[in-house]
Amino acid sequence: MKDQNEKTLFNYADAPKSWYNCFNSACPKAGECMHFMTGKNVPDDVTLGNAIYPNACKNGECSFFKQIRMMRGAYGFNTMLNELKRKDEELLRGMIADYLGSNTTYYKFNRGEKLLTPEQQEWILNLFHKNGYIGEKEFEGYRYIYDFSE
Repeated sequence: MKDQNEKTLFNYADAPKSWYNCFNSACPKAGECMHFMTGKNVPDDVTLGNAIYPNACKNGECSFFKQIRMMRGAYGFNTMLNELKRKDEELLRGMIADYLGSNTTYYKFNRGEKLLTPEQQEWILNLFHKNGYIGEKEFEGYRYIYDFSE
């Protein structure tokens, strides 16, 4: 990623609260690592948080390395759910909520407070197809963000 794009697109607030920052500029993979990128973009008002210690990098390898990746995150299910037969709507909505972890999480993805990873999008679209809803399905919105998924 180019530094200009990084400044334009990177938002420290997108990182989960449990995210680990890295400050080890001596690591050979620092320039490719999400943890290091997050660490170098910590806002001035953030003074405490999780960190990866420099000794995590041994022989040029770090077990916490996470490749920098942009993803096309999706949100919003209402349009797809409105296309369902009434008998299927509650079932599929429940299956999506279970897959995402809870009804609360489901609503965060529906409102765009959280974004679905490409893998989560694929799972949901496959659920529709497996239940006989063939054809192109689209989520209500998409945004490109850095991927903080594990």
